[in-house]
Amino acid sequence: MSEAVAGGAGSEAAVDRATGCAASAASAAAAQPAGAPERGHPVSDAAPASVVIGLLGPTAVGKTAVAAALARSLGVRVISCDSMQVYRGFTVLTNQPSPEVMCRVEHALVGFVDPVRSFSAVEYGDCARPLIAADAEQKGAALIAGGTGLYLRAAVAPLAVAPGDPEVRTRLEARAAAEGGAALHAELAGLDPRAAETVDPRNTRRVVRALEAVLVGGKEWSGRDDLWNPQYDRPTLVVGLTLERGALRARIGSRSGRMVQEGAVDEVRRFREEHGREATAPGGPGIRSAIGYREIWRHLDGELTREEASEQIAGATRRYARRQLTWLRKLKDAVIIDVQDRDPEQIADEILDLALAKRTAEESRHHEAG
Repeated sequence: MSEAVAGGAGSEAAVDRATGCAASAASAAAAQPAGAPERGHPVSDAAPASVVIGLLGPTAVGKTAVAAALARSLGVRVISCDSMQVYRGFTVLTNQPSPEVMCRVEHALVGFVDPVRSFSAVEYGDCARPLIAADAEQKGAALIAGGTGLYLRAAVAPLAVAPGDPEVRTRLEARAAAEGGAALHAELAGLDPRAAETVDPRNTRRVVRALEAVLVGGKEWSGRDDLWNPQYDRPTLVVGLTLERGALRARIGSRSGRMVQEGAVDEVRRFREEHGREATAPGGPGIRSAIGYREIWRHLDGELTREEASEQIAGATRRYARRQLTWLRKLKDAVIIDVQDRDPEQIADEILDLALAKRTAEESRHHEAG
């Protein structure tokens, strides 16, 4: 269980989903840099029709460059599926696409959510599905890319909602404040070991949600099979990018250093000054659960040097990358591509070939059924 899926009566959503998603589209469009491309280009004859391409992979594997190359070939936008890139005001901390990339290729569902509020996979799915449908119907293909497997999963197929109870959640949050998140994580490990393995003990909000789902549902939530056996809304090709372990570790280390040096500290400082210490303490909902937020907060408090914060961010990111790879390995129909020593255009071409084969297979199956 990578994340507990929130929704229904227990959702923390502060806005109407339909209104929020419509507003997000307008916000994202306004945020596009001057000169951002229109998506009016017709799909080429070689492009797959009615195929959704889902691109996943661990942090720093190179998804952004591959997605941009693929989007240009298809004439479509990139629909982001990253649980932290949805938050506005944290371009550096969440490694959102650069202005240069945004000028070349439109990116949707980036930087549109208030960073003080939580945003669930169910809410994300509600925002992403209309975009996928529009691109598939108008362009013949849709592209969704990012590092949050659960978000992609919520966007491309029906997803069971984790059982929830606001009263149980409130009690667990009070316990976490009094006993610490580690105590709740230990309880989760006893009730649902597989869920505990995929939830960072330091991410109190996720621990609370996972334990809430188990306690309210009365059984292991990680044992559900809808995550790994999806009934896709449309023909879907899921591609996972991987990289040799040492090379990935080096990329994560470099990225963590750049994050601290190039603006993430200012983003967290500005957020804390705007909303106050209590409302922005690490471990809460929204951006406060992002990797790097806690470490930068401690740096601002004088507990860590920039170098120490960077090292701790790199360590947390590597642990998260392992969980992302675990998610990929569980996806039975995912096609895994090693990106070692390959440029983004080469990888995009391979994915296009896979998508064309997917389309051909679906057309044959439909013809035989008819």
